[in-house]
Amino acid sequence: MAEMPKSLPVGSRWVMLCVMLGTGTVSLNNSSFNPAIVQLMHDFRIGESVVSWVMVIFLLTMSLSLLITGYLSQRFGKRQVYLCALAVFVLSSLLGVFVKQFETVLLVRALHGFASGLMIPLSLGIIFSVTPQDQRGTATGLWGAMIMLTLAGGPMIGAVILLYWHWQTLFLINIPLGVSAFWLGWIHLPKQPINQSQSFDWSGFLLLSVAIVGLLFGLSQIKQLGDLHHVNFWATLGLSGLAGLLFCLTNQKKKHSLIDWKLFKNASFNRSLMISVVHTVGLFISLLLIPLLIQNTLQLSPIWTGILLMSSALTTSLCSKWAGHYLDRHGAKLLISGGMLFTATAFIGLAVGINLPIPYLVVCMVIHGLGFGLSYMPSTTAGLNSLHDQELVTQGAALNNLIRRVCSAVAVVIAALYLQIRTDSLSSTHQLDVAQLSAMRELFFICAVMLFLALPQAWKFPSQSSSKGMIKD
Repeated sequence: MAEMPKSLPVGSRWVMLCVMLGTGTVSLNNSSFNPAIVQLMHDFRIGESVVSWVMVIFLLTMSLSLLITGYLSQRFGKRQVYLCALAVFVLSSLLGVFVKQFETVLLVRALHGFASGLMIPLSLGIIFSVTPQDQRGTATGLWGAMIMLTLAGGPMIGAVILLYWHWQTLFLINIPLGVSAFWLGWIHLPKQPINQSQSFDWSGFLLLSVAIVGLLFGLSQIKQLGDLHHVNFWATLGLSGLAGLLFCLTNQKKKHSLIDWKLFKNASFNRSLMISVVHTVGLFISLLLIPLLIQNTLQLSPIWTGILLMSSALTTSLCSKWAGHYLDRHGAKLLISGGMLFTATAFIGLAVGINLPIPYLVVCMVIHGLGFGLSYMPSTTAGLNSLHDQELVTQGAALNNLIRRVCSAVAVVIAALYLQIRTDSLSSTHQLDVAQLSAMRELFFICAVMLFLALPQAWKFPSQSSSKGMIKD
């Protein structure tokens, strides 16, 4: 475990430790489970469209729990909700050890998604509640480093486990880690005031749930270009759009709305949200393109895919703590701007040298990881720092996660369709592998352009230390 900030009180360090262990366990499980997809298809004799629900159901339930995180934290307290979510995660993992049917696997993954949607934003809310404002960058940088480390190492750990044991073992490793995190949390997480009179916005929850579930369900049906012509897709998309529109029209003036609309009146939060979305969309598009580039187009071993993705994630993890420390001392403007320029440069490098040797591609991914580490978590922290109400911090973290994931899901589908359409178009005059490389090159350039377009938002952050005060919006 990375070293805790020495200036934090001992009690705050224990809180950081238990939060990092809990969310680290969740993150490790999510990333280490991906290599098991092939074994699930073999064991249960199912196809790609069926097994994809292992990922879809996780994303759906996570999105739903993100919607209610703010209400639950106010009604029952961050400590109680976090520990209950962790208990759900551990108990569902225990169920997963003995699973015999694919439907039960989906149930376990649904429970994991629900618990994750509560724990991740609550982790940031808890960290902010025990950390002075001038040390939050360092604390969240350390938390972000842990997340990226588990994301980097998870697939490799999962692959090694699957070499020697069955895929149920991936659920088994969650139990000792989760129990340890629960025990530490029970002892050290602080109790906070609760609002027993807090009412729940049922109509808003139902409308937004229909909007999000409809959108994600519709997108999950798009496997090829011809799927866009299906009536079911457009009906689902239309229902999603109608529910989203009704939510926006009917909830803005509610006293206890599911989303506190004051968040969108805060310019710093809006800027951080925009930068986070652009970064995450670029990351997910690269997660789509890198495996296709390495394994399909260049016909190389999957191990090179792992090396490229791990090089980026490890670089992000290594520089996140330093970036958080810099944010506390010198402010967000130069840090986030520099990070975005590094990330855009990496995408341009990938576009220009997409067919160059692997060492060149590794260097590009290292630069991507450096840029991501310097700007992604600091921009999120700077935005949340501008929310002086602790309950708004939890809601802001949940909303940030929700919007990032929904936008990324939409972006990946659009990128996949663009790749297919452009490849088909270019293949009439070029060989197939050349056409694929050209289409991928264009997508990498598009990712770079998105970052350049969002760069002016970074210039509007304050250049002074957060301890000297954020810009008041």
